Amino acid sequence: MNTETTQTTRTGLTELANIIGAVALHAGTDQTRYALTGIYITAENIQATDSYSLGRYTPTEPITTGKPALINARELTTALNNLTKAAKNYKAAQASLTITGDKWQLTALESDLETAETFSSYTGQTIPAEFPHTRQLFDDAKPAATPFEPTGLNPEYLERLTKASRKIAPKTTPLIISIWQTPQRPIITTTTTEAGQLEQLLMPQRLNQ
Repeated sequence: MNTETTQTTRTGLTELANIIGAVALHAGTDQTRYALTGIYITAENIQATDSYSLGRYTPTEPITTGKPALINARELTTALNNLTKAAKNYKAAQASLTITGDKWQLTALESDLETAETFSSYTGQTIPAEFPHTRQLFDDAKPAATPFEPTGLNPEYLERLTKASRKIAPKTTPLIISIWQTPQRPIITTTTTEAGQLEQLLMPQRLNQ
């Protein structure tokens, strides 16, 4: 039985809810492709994709250590939203996410005490599937020397990019859009704050000319 543990350092509950909420906008909802319904959490970053768009958040300071885990996006965001509501009764709150074997536990702690006390927690099962290999999509993309031919963007996905960016940054923070060399290459947006960086990848739709 695998008992290796992945645990977040104590992160602000609201901050963690915003980060997960932004990335979760890119998770799939098709239960027949359940590997895409999850949020992939590693020591390096947090990711989600539905195969058409991809969100990757890289914190300035790692918020996880240990073994990567894939957690259902809807379950995790629901738990975080409920904990955030419960935290209104406290001056400050932190969160800790622990994965042991095939189980995860999200714990909310009152952080204005010298010794943080737990006031609520949620548990669930991780997704027994492999998250798609996404690193190459970002690493191979290179800025275009000249604009590529006209291409289309799904407006609902374009709205998703903006909505996710606003979850982690003020409205005045620039959403930087990079255009790649051919319509087959993705369009990538980047939002950077002091706490970390959110990268979002959107596959374009070729137009019939």
